[in-house]
Amino acid sequence: MAIAICGLFATLTSPMANAATAPLPASLTDPARARALAAEVGPDRTGGVYYDTAGQLVVAVTDEAAARTVRAEGGTAEVVEHSTADLNSVRTALDERIAETDAIPNTSWGIDPSTNQVTVEIFDGVSAADQKRLTDLVAGYGDKVRVEKVPGGIKETAYESLGGIGIVAPYGPTNCTLGFNVRNSAGKRYFITAGHCASTSQEVPWHREAGGIYLGNRTEWWDFGEVDKDYAVIEYLNDNVAAYGAVRAAGATFEITDSRYPQDGESVKRAGAVSSDLVGQVINPSVTFTFPSGKVMKNMIETSHCALPGDSGGPLWAGTDALGITSATNTPKGASCNSAQGQYRTFFQPVQWVLARYGLSVY
Repeated sequence: MAIAICGLFATLTSPMANAATAPLPASLTDPARARALAAEVGPDRTGGVYYDTAGQLVVAVTDEAAARTVRAEGGTAEVVEHSTADLNSVRTALDERIAETDAIPNTSWGIDPSTNQVTVEIFDGVSAADQKRLTDLVAGYGDKVRVEKVPGGIKETAYESLGGIGIVAPYGPTNCTLGFNVRNSAGKRYFITAGHCASTSQEVPWHREAGGIYLGNRTEWWDFGEVDKDYAVIEYLNDNVAAYGAVRAAGATFEITDSRYPQDGESVKRAGAVSSDLVGQVINPSVTFTFPSGKVMKNMIETSHCALPGDSGGPLWAGTDALGITSATNTPKGASCNSAQGQYRTFFQPVQWVLARYGLSVY
């Protein structure tokens, strides 16, 4: 009896019997929450937040107590040697003693939490004297700093290019509008405009109308009427141009991520270098029309938009989907053209046909 009572007493007083199993915290996957957690621990005990090679979010800490705090919140902790405060002092010294005093072109530095170091990069074009000045300064910081040499010089990429901007063939001259930026499976960049904009040998090189920045040349992928189409694909040949997967219209930027054929009756937007009409609908997703010259165009998109000379080649889209390239309109020259107009008709080359034919995609 005594043994049984003792056994029962031991069971009732066992911590496992009285304590409920604490639920495990949800995994910490939100980088904003991870940064907030690191801030709570403090810059003297954390080393930053980063994704490791497996794609896992990691909070770097300088002691085991801080690591336990991170793990209690569902985070992954790594104990490192240098704190954010220590590394930031190095960066501040570089800023104050070089960048703000006697700057060295073609250099960069910043804190890299994944290596727990300040990474200093020396690009091409830095003189031997400047390299020595920089490396002498960081030598005193030991393994808090990592110096890397990187090929190529730093140059500006201020020349943006996206759908809806004005483009010009300066030897034409022909003024048109860029439709959509596209690329092939290897990542090579192109843009699409109307074929009738680039139908002669004088309309091979193309420039951005604003600033006259050279963009690239028309490829062999173009047509105007031979197969009832109106498109031209221009290859970007200027590395200083940043080609974005977006459309600009009426002071706003619209992201473009996909492409398709249009649906009858759907609401669509049109942009051009001269005018934009952001309120319209598809009247017919596949029509045949004839130019005054007698040239017949088939399988074109008809909408209720207006358009003006210079808008040719511009984009037609819905949401984030590319739909068409401006080809023709019945809008009178000099007429008001904006989103308040609905009495005109504009015709578009389906962009999906062009992309499928040449293995291209928007981005």
